[in-house]
Amino acid sequence: MWGFANATRAGLKRLKGRKGECSTRQGGSAQENEASGKRGLALLNKWSPPAGMEIKSFHARADGRGGTLVVEADSAATLAEGPAKFGGINEFEIVPILDMTEAVLIYSEAAAWVDSIS
Repeated sequence: MWGFANATRAGLKRLKGRKGECSTRQGGSAQENEASGKRGLALLNKWSPPAGMEIKSFHARADGRGGTLVVEADSAATLAEGPAKFGGINEFEIVPILDMTEAVLIYSEAAAWVDSIS
């Protein structure tokens, strides 16, 4: 997954749990969309993740209109590399994610906090 997160050069920590979804840009003619799809495949076949990015999983949508990539990265700049290179043919949504166990703890603490306020 690709993700943007607040990161600074001072005290930079590894950005975990980033999920990026992309979908093909639509709007052209069938011929233009077909050419764009072929160009996207050619670019993807030549792409490799930049230094500082570890791919955890990479999945294609079954309908052929995009995919999901889950990564850990060392900076927001590293995460921006994919959308910068593929943004002309894909639309990206970049979302931070976390392990469900961690999320349940956070949500439980938040619910208790909300309940404590009268």
